[in-house]
Amino acid sequence: MLQFICQQFTTTAMDMLFKSIGLDGKEAKAWTKILELGAQPVSVIAKHVGVPRSSMYVIINRLRNFGLVEEFEQSGMRYVKSIPVKELPDIFLVKERQIKQSLDILKENLPKLERIENKLSITPVVRFFEGKQAVMKMYEEVLKEKSFCAYFNPAVVSKIMPIYYEGVAKKVGEKGRNVKELLVNSPCGEDYKKRFESEKHQIKILPRGAGFFSDTIIGKERIYMISYGESQVSATEIRNPTLAQSNRVIFEELWERI
Repeated sequence: MLQFICQQFTTTAMDMLFKSIGLDGKEAKAWTKILELGAQPVSVIAKHVGVPRSSMYVIINRLRNFGLVEEFEQSGMRYVKSIPVKELPDIFLVKERQIKQSLDILKENLPKLERIENKLSITPVVRFFEGKQAVMKMYEEVLKEKSFCAYFNPAVVSKIMPIYYEGVAKKVGEKGRNVKELLVNSPCGEDYKKRFESEKHQIKILPRGAGFFSDTIIGKERIYMISYGESQVSATEIRNPTLAQSNRVIFEELWERI
């Protein structure tokens, strides 16, 4: 049982590490098995990994390109082995330097790319975000807005996405954004208002009975609608200046009446 738990932990950890450098779970599993087996012919590795030998050659080629395995011949037989574990940090340090160099090159050439960008080309007007990580990324886009207004249920969000509940409100203050929020009436809403309300972050609480279990954020040109479920969080972004303006007018009307 302990061996199984250790294997599961190793596989999960390697999946995360390999994804960070552009490899997938199947390749992580193959490398872990090669590490466990030691130097073996490709046919033996393929049997233990559970893939056809032809597919194993493709995976090994990928691992070799990333410097994770070594190959040699002995008695006319081709063998594959993992690099020593202690050399793994060097692989990731090299990848980190490559990413930094690529980012520096991109930053240097960004003005040139923007000059040739066709800003009149067709762009998606609707985007979908599935899962907490994707939705958190969407919130980073929201925080780029200089001002926005929102219908917000703190009680639901604090339970499903506590990181968002704390993090976004704090970032609003740090970035000096002009924000108006209408909150569902609850003890959590009262606490949120007390903690985060400021001159630029204005908060009002809706009358009792005005409840909802999703959030809506209205920016200058975009509307973001977020749905919170016990097992799934998702969001939809609609980019349409006319719709955004219409919803902002409705929001402001409601704001003045409270």
